[in-house]
Amino acid sequence: MNLKKPLSFIALGFGSGLSPVAPGTAGSFLAALIYYFIFDPLIENYFREFLFILFIIVSFYVGLYVYPRTVEDEEDPGSFVWDEFVGMWIACLPVHLFENRLMWLLVAFLLFRLLDIWKPGLIQEFDNKDGAINVMMDDVLAGVLSALILYILLIIIY
Repeated sequence: MNLKKPLSFIALGFGSGLSPVAPGTAGSFLAALIYYFIFDPLIENYFREFLFILFIIVSFYVGLYVYPRTVEDEEDPGSFVWDEFVGMWIACLPVHLFENRLMWLLVAFLLFRLLDIWKPGLIQEFDNKDGAINVMMDDVLAGVLSALILYILLIIIY
């Protein structure tokens, strides 16, 4: 993939997928930084949270479009990290509800990476199948499960 091509630039997570070590973690980390510096300061009310959710949905469909156009013969290559971006942003959905957001963003990151690597249950089912929808969905589910765990922690702690 060539970073000069816009679709490859997205597929590679703005270059983070080219990390020689743990490209999925590098992509997730960059997605967390983008959330922290761009999205978190903007989410002040339900309407802006709705816009962030809409952005995530659009990003999911961008992934479905980009994947078959950038991945050649290799199925789910490690360098394709746009799915990690989408999953990480889903995991970030409850972060703005907490005090000490940076700490909870770290928890969201760790939960997402753990679930994305471990792939329990239905996450593994999607990971075992080929195609753009399955590549995207295993990370979406890891993000949803991470967000649900964070929401439960929010209820318990506060």
